[in-house]
Order: sequence, then structure tokens, then C-alpha cells
Amino acid sequence: VTIGEMLCMSQKQVLRLFPVWPKEKDARFLNFRAEGAFLVSSELKGGVVQYVTLHSEKGRDCTIVNPWPGKAIHVYRDGKKVATLSGNRLVLETRPGVTVELKPGA
Repeated sequence: VTIGEMLCMSQKQVLRLFPVWPKEKDARFLNFRAEGAFLVSSELKGGVVQYVTLHSEKGRDCTIVNPWPGKAIHVYRDGKKVATLSGNRLVLETRPGVTVELKPGA
């Protein structure tokens, strides 16, 4: 449980990625179950989060702490860019069975 929380913390319906993982150590996880009926995958490489994939099982809103502070976030559904978000916390509207991918903006 401890290592899982170091990679993906889900508390009070807010996701935090790699919150206390050492940034100099690359890591990846697939389909971690998060509060709110989400399956989350991500990768940390060279101290930078590469992507976030979020599969919604129930279609609830998801709040995530921006894994790329100060950068805009591109949101993709079915491989198509559907939004660009910014801020410290991002609220994503989801639908049951839909997968959303987040990538950093330039």
C-alpha cells in the first residue's frame, strides 16, 4: 500500500501523481484503482510525468493536482484533443467507460 500511495495518492477525491516518489527514480504504474471508481496509469521519466491515463468506471468528475505545475494540460478522448486546461487543480468531467489521457502542453 505504501508504494502505491507514493505513486498515486487518491484522497478526498483528489488524485496526486508521484506525490512523494523520488524524482530521480523513474517509475510507471498501470490501472491503479483510485477513489471515485477510476483506473489510473502514469509514468515518471527523468523527473517529469510523461502522461496520465484515467479510465472512468462510473462517470464521476475527477479532480487531479496538475502534474505539470505552471503548464497547460491537453485532454484527449479516443485519441482526439478535446480540451486544454490550466491551474493547480484540474476538474475533469467523465462518462462511464470512457478513458481520458492527459499530456503536458508546450
